[in-house]
Amino acid sequence: MNVRRIGFLATRTTNDRAMAAFFGDVLGLQPVWSKPGWSGFKLPSGEHDFVEVYGPEKQDAALFPDGAVGAVVAFIVDDLAGAHEEVAAAGVDLLGDLVWAGEGFGWFFLRAPDGNIYCIEQVPD
Repeated sequence: MNVRRIGFLATRTTNDRAMAAFFGDVLGLQPVWSKPGWSGFKLPSGEHDFVEVYGPEKQDAALFPDGAVGAVVAFIVDDLAGAHEEVAAAGVDLLGDLVWAGEGFGWFFLRAPDGNIYCIEQVPD
């Protein structure tokens, strides 16, 4: 597996408005979308790199796994299907299936040995 960078950070919180203000107003990240219970901010590292804030009402296991608490970080890789096979072969706990959201863009979630949930993601070049 070739990890290229961290390209995504998400958090679920009951203080989603305050966290959105923190990422936008304090950290100066560019807001990309703001919907009830879900905000997104652009990271400068890549075209598809974001910080996302989820409120309790935004429930979509494909976007943010059920049971995830706190922050989830995504590692960008070159070959998502290959990474999925490597993680499965290593006996790591996979959460859900591969999600493909467009040409060359997809992800999957896993529970690492520390008990935290992480994401492996592929983005178009």
